[in-house]
Amino acid sequence: MKKILIALVPLLLATGVYAQNQTYKDVLAGKVCKESDIQQLDCEYKVGKDLNVYIAGIGLPDTSITFYASSYDGDYFARVGVLHGCIIVVPGKAASRGIVGEQAFISPVNGKVYQNWQSCKQGY
Repeated sequence: MKKILIALVPLLLATGVYAQNQTYKDVLAGKVCKESDIQQLDCEYKVGKDLNVYIAGIGLPDTSITFYASSYDGDYFARVGVLHGCIIVVPGKAASRGIVGEQAFISPVNGKVYQNWQSCKQGY
């Protein structure tokens, strides 16, 4: 019984982080998408005071990602993960919380926001 409980503790802790992931919630709240006359989907993500990312042509072969603002010293910053191709949003130095692993992932393939890179890479 002890072994089972010990094995479940990391899983429960990880689930708690995801359930309380303020970064994920803030990215979702700052997401605004629009479709142009030529049926091109563009999304802008304004997160906190310091992050503004724009994705033009979501899902197209020539999709572009523009970082209008991103500050490591601010409340949020972003980078791109080469392995999965997603934008990684992380609390910056000015954020009042220091939760390790609190991140959000934005897919340039579908514009959705995810809580882990595996789901972002898969696009579901």
